[in-house]
Amino acid sequence: MKVITARTAGFCKGVRDAIEITMEAIQQRQEDEDICTFGPLIHNRQVLLMLEKKGVVEQNRIEDCAGKKVVIRAHGIPPDTRQELHLQGANLLDATCKRVARVHAAIKRHARRGYYTIIVGDADHAEVIGLLGYTEGRGIVINRPEQIEQLPAEWVDVLLVAQTTQNEEVFREIEEAFLKKYPNGIVKNTICDSTQERQAEVRSLCSQVEAMVIVGGLHSGNTIRLAEVARDCAIPTFHIETEADLNEEEMACYSCVGVSAGASTPNWIIRNVVEYLDAIRPEKRRFPSKAVMERLAYSNVYIALGTAFLPATAQALSGFRGTAALGLMAAAYAFAVHSLNIYLDRDAIQLNDPGRAAFYQKWRVLFTLCGVASVATALMLALHIGKLNFLAMLLLTMSGLSYGVPLILPAWWEKFPVKLKDIPTSKTFFVPMAWAAVSVLLPHFTSAESLGRLAFAFWIVFLLALVRTVLLDFLAVQGDRLVGKETLVVLAGERRTAYFTSGILLLLVLSLIAGYKTGLATGFALYMLIPTFIYGFYLKKGRDMRIREDPVYETMIEVVLIGTGLGAVLWLLFK
Repeated sequence: MKVITARTAGFCKGVRDAIEITMEAIQQRQEDEDICTFGPLIHNRQVLLMLEKKGVVEQNRIEDCAGKKVVIRAHGIPPDTRQELHLQGANLLDATCKRVARVHAAIKRHARRGYYTIIVGDADHAEVIGLLGYTEGRGIVINRPEQIEQLPAEWVDVLLVAQTTQNEEVFREIEEAFLKKYPNGIVKNTICDSTQERQAEVRSLCSQVEAMVIVGGLHSGNTIRLAEVARDCAIPTFHIETEADLNEEEMACYSCVGVSAGASTPNWIIRNVVEYLDAIRPEKRRFPSKAVMERLAYSNVYIALGTAFLPATAQALSGFRGTAALGLMAAAYAFAVHSLNIYLDRDAIQLNDPGRAAFYQKWRVLFTLCGVASVATALMLALHIGKLNFLAMLLLTMSGLSYGVPLILPAWWEKFPVKLKDIPTSKTFFVPMAWAAVSVLLPHFTSAESLGRLAFAFWIVFLLALVRTVLLDFLAVQGDRLVGKETLVVLAGERRTAYFTSGILLLLVLSLIAGYKTGLATGFALYMLIPTFIYGFYLKKGRDMRIREDPVYETMIEVVLIGTGLGAVLWLLFK
């Protein structure tokens, strides 16, 4: 089955921000501190269950929030409810979507001037209840154009707004009826841009597919709207929460299916649905190669292989002498740090990819033992080179393993990052720096004949690893946004990061050519132009991906780094 996934599917910014605020509260929780949300944080049962496992419970009565740290949900709450929570001694963390907050402000501003407010939305929806709280008792909720005629004709000052997840076409119809009855009324189209984009993309997809699958909470307003948009296009539409809600025999009737998802739907649920649909074929079984690639990625095999060949790449560039032990040392370090960090800081993976989390939990003992053995291997091989090299490896290992661990810091530091992971863009830059250090500097800094060649090799390996890391960050961008800003793509956005990566690729090309021309590098520098151009191709392909964290794409990115190293080995053997 051909599956076309909407680019806009998945978490919107408001939902990401709400979850990030909640996750930060969990990470900074003091002993015996209770954290709850007033009402469901977002409309997705799977995410709420995960938060509940972390001790964040949902409370729906104000008195049950007394003395607790309370997260205000993304939909917002009425002002009187906020005041009552304060009176109960609750410590409020406001996770109200900024788009919703702007509607609050608009209604409040006009209500003070005596305006009546008409809200286009669902009267029982949490967001609409919050909006009504700012109307000073002069608000009414409608959802059909004909309801305009039932409103008092004597109203003069009237404001029309919309629930941020409303159907754009319905709002336009109501707006037309509103302006006929209240020609001096004020219209503010407060439907979120993200909502409009999702609905427009669903309409576009409906012309390309035989059926639409809309993934998201059955009580999620914006998800229900997406399903309505698809049905209005006269196409079979399935509104589901997970892939378990699909019937394989029923879906097998279609050869091309579109998939979109509500703003509260995590990426891993969308991916599971896409994989389920993609697997529907006559033999009724999943294509095995994708599963193999997925397991190789989970087990950090690609990481170990990629770093194992980096010392050979540096040697082919610089002309330094090396041994296979250097590759083993680099691979052992990278495997240990990446594997053990999974268990030292598990919040991100448990929330973003339960399937991967389950895999690591199942093989926890094996991963831990292999990680510890890898640390010992890396340290022993470094000691074999020299004592200074051993101390450098010890420092690198300690830094890598403390990446997700809270540091013991003085009280005055509490407003600053307490983990290396909390430093903005830390993952994007620390990983390639560590790989370049363990592959280039550590083996040769005590014996290199030319510091210029050593610095050049470090620079090239760093840039190559940096591009590889950023490309993988594009895959995981939605997941990373849930737990902080440790990647550049999260902090700067996909477009700016793409420009940055293009600049790095250009810098890498110029550096390779300059290194060869100035004698800082061997002719292998020209060979390295090939993987650089391939990464440029994958940069464009990655930005066009319809679904994140695809194992095939991840494999191809890692294979480029491994292929560069294999080319270096052949260069060293036959030069």
